[in-house]
Amino acid sequence: MTAEAIRQEFLSFFESKGHRVVASHSLLPPADPTLLFVNAGMVQFKDVFTGQRDPGYVRAASSQKCLRVSGKHNDLDEVGRTPRHHTFFEMLGNFSFGDYFKTDACAYAWELLTQRFGLKPEDLWITVHPEDDEARRIWIDHVGVAADRIIDDPSNFWSMGDTGPCGPCSEIHIDRGPTYRGTSMHDQGDRFMELWNLVFMQFDRDAQGKLTPLPAPSIDTGMGLERIASVLQGVRTNYETDLFMPLIHKTAAIAGVRFGEDPEVDTALRVVADHARATAFLIADGVYPENEGRGYVLRRLMRRALRFGHKLGLRRPFFTGICLEVAPTMGAAWQELAQAAPIIERIAGQEEDRFLRTLSSGMELLDSAITSAQARGDGRLDGDTAFTLYDTHGFPVDLTGIVAGEAGLAVDLEGFSARMEEQRARGRASWKTQVEDLAGVVEHCARLGVRSEFAGYEIDEARGESAESAVLALFVDGEPVQRAAGGTAAVVLVARTPFYGESGGQVGDRGLIIGPAGGMEVADTRRPREDLTLHIGTLTGAGLAVGDAVRLAVDGARMRTRRNHSATHLLHRALREVLGAHVRQRGSLVAPDRLRFDFQHTGPMTDDEIARVEEHVTAAIFEDAPVGTDVLAFDQAVERGALHFFGDKYGDVVRMVRMGDSIELCGGTHVRRTGEIVLFKILSETGISAGVRRVEAVTGEAAVALLRSRDRVVAELSRLLRAEPEGLAERIRKMQADEKALRKELADAQVKAASGVATSGDTVIEAGGVRVMAVSADGMEAKAMRDLSDVVRDRVGSGLVLLTRREGEKLMVVLAATKDVASKAPANRLLTGVLQAMGGRGGGTPELAQGGIPEGGDPAKVLDGLVAALR
Repeated sequence: MTAEAIRQEFLSFFESKGHRVVASHSLLPPADPTLLFVNAGMVQFKDVFTGQRDPGYVRAASSQKCLRVSGKHNDLDEVGRTPRHHTFFEMLGNFSFGDYFKTDACAYAWELLTQRFGLKPEDLWITVHPEDDEARRIWIDHVGVAADRIIDDPSNFWSMGDTGPCGPCSEIHIDRGPTYRGTSMHDQGDRFMELWNLVFMQFDRDAQGKLTPLPAPSIDTGMGLERIASVLQGVRTNYETDLFMPLIHKTAAIAGVRFGEDPEVDTALRVVADHARATAFLIADGVYPENEGRGYVLRRLMRRALRFGHKLGLRRPFFTGICLEVAPTMGAAWQELAQAAPIIERIAGQEEDRFLRTLSSGMELLDSAITSAQARGDGRLDGDTAFTLYDTHGFPVDLTGIVAGEAGLAVDLEGFSARMEEQRARGRASWKTQVEDLAGVVEHCARLGVRSEFAGYEIDEARGESAESAVLALFVDGEPVQRAAGGTAAVVLVARTPFYGESGGQVGDRGLIIGPAGGMEVADTRRPREDLTLHIGTLTGAGLAVGDAVRLAVDGARMRTRRNHSATHLLHRALREVLGAHVRQRGSLVAPDRLRFDFQHTGPMTDDEIARVEEHVTAAIFEDAPVGTDVLAFDQAVERGALHFFGDKYGDVVRMVRMGDSIELCGGTHVRRTGEIVLFKILSETGISAGVRRVEAVTGEAAVALLRSRDRVVAELSRLLRAEPEGLAERIRKMQADEKALRKELADAQVKAASGVATSGDTVIEAGGVRVMAVSADGMEAKAMRDLSDVVRDRVGSGLVLLTRREGEKLMVVLAATKDVASKAPANRLLTGVLQAMGGRGGGTPELAQGGIPEGGDPAKVLDGLVAALR
């Protein structure tokens, strides 16, 4: 049976038993902060098992995509070296939510394996928990398994966590025959292989470890598709199934090797195949390579695969092609792979190109360090080298460990960690946020037991509304005081405030606090904790005292901030509509004067895409749709279509903001109708890091002012160029073409005029057996200078031509070498060395190099330096 047929047979079987076939969840856990990735079929049903959600059915079956690369399930080091370890795999599972229990679970598993899949009953063995007599009797009396084929295993107990649902489990193993290592179930060989784990969730464990029977016991089972495929396809390892072999064969063909002839080659081919599957599925689920979190896991996997490709002799890009082969290999069950193929190609290709540029140099450094360590008789690779490989060459430390381990060395992880901490400490020292400065204030608030309530949603500053409250605490220089005079810089905490504290990208509000005889000009508002809003500013009049009744008024800039915040929601929606659903917010700044929105995308936006995004946002503004908010349970918000991202942190209760087609979870302040945004204009679209783009834009008055400014510029250009606005572009293109033609004429004339003089040269020197001609090119265009170097070099016959040109304070330099000289005295190496010694920079090819000295460069000293280098 093909793997696709096995998957379908499993799901069809359980559908015939009254199970709802449920689609696989994303690899990203459903708002579960305890997991980096989905690692089992039951993850998407966790809240069902705990009674927090009713899915509308009591039986389910799925083929869940899983990834195990961290925590207790981290098999990364074993991947490719053993027959069955993988990062990505599919888990086939059937589930009962308070419906059937042990009897049916065991019977269903046995029927599928022996009748549908045709496995011989005499090849199957069962393990049970020693205290689970109920399961033992079911296997013997109801299923018909011989008692001597049922083995006690104390480890057969599963729990969801330290507390909560748990219970014994029963595993089905297969005896693969005497050609495999091992003679019994107790051996460490691979003859006996676990196929299926049936978990009987029948207890609730409390914090003291007490087990209480659940009122509605449940079933959770899991069987690896790769394992059952290896059995049904009659191959020795999971890697020899049709889930892997197309990927292995393609890699082998590219590398010019054969699978099954060399253990080290086989390991490399298996690693590449495994990591290509993980890479394709991760990118399809919206994970891109980064230096932290899930993105770093993907980066580690890709770079591990590329290093094993390097071992196969592959020096050019190959891995992206293997990733694209995953979709046809996995079959029709995973349509998202085919749909995401363009994204996979771009993201994987960018990361592959980036790492291949540093892989060779990194391997040279690592090989040299390994040789040195071995020469010293040192059993460890030093932490400094591991850090340099990580920081400069992009080598994850576990990748360094693999290469070092192949040479019999360990990595000094303590030294590596120390260098990493030094780097983090430098980063922490280079900036210090105001929230950090407020750490003492936050501690004092905790000791005092004071907190504040945010009232900014219901109070509209645009209508002149303000809030009444009382001063709960007052801080000067981080210390609590009872009273402070006017002119004092202070921090004020009140019981109820309309001021929004900086969070979620929205800047803190400014405004006034008005007391009995004084008050505060609030310059900023911070929210270091959910229940703590701190007003920062300077006291006025007679100052303030703890207990004072105060009135709080946010200034008019809040309305501009609200426009910009609502516009970011519409912008996010528009980006996803124009660029694709892979777009994900990566950060934002919402201020009164502008908005900034960072998002995940593969490359620069085109002018047409920018225009279409603007059109989408403008259309939403013109709709003047009402902006509504709901405070509800997170799961309810998701059910209503709220845009959220797996891995982001959400509370049990969230605030959902609706405006037109946009539905997002957000705690910020917004306009009441989209029409209040008035106008939206994009200022720029730039890249800020690999795979992350940034849009900056303005709304409202700022957008109107921008358009007026551009109108003035257009009017002035029309006047100067004597053209109508519609004809400006054509007029400028013609002027550019005319200028280009004139510059070419000028350059040709300069070269012609200078070449006659230059053949004799101002200076001709012989150094190290090489003739050097030095020529002044002052007053020439840069291109003319390079053209002149070609002319003079051709006439010199053999030697070097040095041209210098002053450009203000700078000295521009060109060094050209004839072919016979370039091989022994490369122009790029010579010029780079000479200019670096004088504070300049240079580069190029062995036959032509150019560079410059920022200020104070002397042509004579450049010539002297060149002569010295030749000698």
